[in-house]
Order: sequence, then structure tokens, then C-alpha cells
Amino acid sequence: MDYEHKAKAVGDCLMGYKTDESGWKVCKKSNDVVVSWRPSSEFPGNVYKGEGVISGSPEKVWECLKPVPNGIRVKWDNNVKRFELVEQITEHISICRTVTPSAAMGIIAPRDFVDVILIKQYEDGTISSNGA
Repeated sequence: MDYEHKAKAVGDCLMGYKTDESGWKVCKKSNDVVVSWRPSSEFPGNVYKGEGVISGSPEKVWECLKPVPNGIRVKWDNNVKRFELVEQITEHISICRTVTPSAAMGIIAPRDFVDVILIKQYEDGTISSNGA
């Protein structure tokens, strides 16, 4: 599989969702976060996005979010039990395994996800981590 091509295609698709403001409908709103949805152009169903403002520099926020083994995210995100690097494809593309705990009082079993991850920083300072 051409992991580099797949990762870049997903990154471009997600950036398209970020920049195209049309068709989004708010489904949940709080003081800090807005969750919106719209029909997907890639599959039959909806895509969702969450938006909020986090106090902190992009670099400090990224340290808390970035998908790396032994990173801070495993410590604070109850939905991530373990994160492993399977293979580093390029400097910005990797294959990673994420293990999640059971959910809904055990009704949903723990899950393993293997993703191609693209990490990209844009000229406006935006940092994205996209999984396919």
C-alpha cells in the first residue's frame, strides 16, 4: 500500500472540511465547544467536527495531543489506553496502533485501531494529525 499517498489524500480531505464552511449544522453547543455535522462526500453517513478555543500556545497544546508512544495524551485521555508506533514511514507519516478501553460499562469491548497517521503544520500555524 502507498501509505504516503493515502495519508496525504486524507490530510487534503480533512483540510477541505476545515476550510469549506457550507452545509455544517450545529448538533451540540456548550460554553467552550461547538460540535457540528454534515453529510460526508466520501461515504454514506455524516462527518462531525468539534471546535473550541484552548488557552495555550499551539506548541504546548500539541504536546498534549500528539500521537506518540509514551506521550502525554495516554495520561489524560481516558479513551486511549495505549499508543504504539508500528512503523515510521517518513518524518511526518507513521503507522500507529491505538488501544482503547471498554466503554459503556463494558457493553463496548476494548478496541485496537491501526492507522496511517499524517502530522502536518500549515503556514497559518495549524497543526493537524490525520488518521486513515
